[in-house]
Amino acid sequence: AGAERHYGRTVTRLERRGNRVRAVVLADGERVPCDAVVVTVDLPLAYRLLGRTPWRIVPLQFAPSAVVLHAGTDRTWPVLDHHTLLFGTAWRRTFTEITRLGKPMSDPSLLVTQPTVTDRSLAPPGRHLLSVVAPCPNLRTGRIDWVSFGPRYREQLGAVLEDRGLTGFSESVRVERLVTPHDWSHMGHAFGTPFATAHTLFQTGPFRPRNLVSGIANAVLAGCGTTPGVGLPTVLISGKLAAARITGCTSPTRSTITGSGRRR
Repeated sequence: AGAERHYGRTVTRLERRGNRVRAVVLADGERVPCDAVVVTVDLPLAYRLLGRTPWRIVPLQFAPSAVVLHAGTDRTWPVLDHHTLLFGTAWRRTFTEITRLGKPMSDPSLLVTQPTVTDRSLAPPGRHLLSVVAPCPNLRTGRIDWVSFGPRYREQLGAVLEDRGLTGFSESVRVERLVTPHDWSHMGHAFGTPFATAHTLFQTGPFRPRNLVSGIANAVLAGCGTTPGVGLPTVLISGKLAAARITGCTSPTRSTITGSGRRR
């Protein structure tokens, strides 16, 4: 569509005049004028940049977070497919632990993704890629010092994987990276969760935060915190909805230009 992308640029504020955003101000002092702005950061930061926080009867709740172990191994295991769920048995207890008690799962259920099952070009010959996702409390629910606890939890995950069929997992790892809520927080995710606002009853469907912010005429929200929700398909839909808000176009493939030059 002829857009120009600028990567690695930090936005420090949105310059407003009245109810309109007039420019995006970058960390190096550059001012980028705009007719409209689409804000895709997590809601707390989006509201802070816009200087408006919509009032809600029920305060926003945020989803649990996840510890993710990325590993390059020198072997694979017959139990693994592209996606494999390794279930624990204490479902009710572990949900309570991560959503209410702020503790890591005592009997974890894990998602193991091994993309080299379907695309061998992703790793050198004889090597495999694995990503292990372990749900955990976000930083608001759980007061865990992940800088010190993270390495210990990594060892616990390795033991669980070996117990559930990945014999010799720890010895097979040749390179790895552990991502914890501490890391998600430093990436700009509110309360250290990459899953944004939770899909509770009062944050789902028509109750999910709108993609318009009251009092701001030319800013639209997109991403997993706003409508329609979390997940790649829904986030892409949020982008379509944002585009429709700006252009006034009800169809994703049709629009018209009025005599004033405004797209409708």
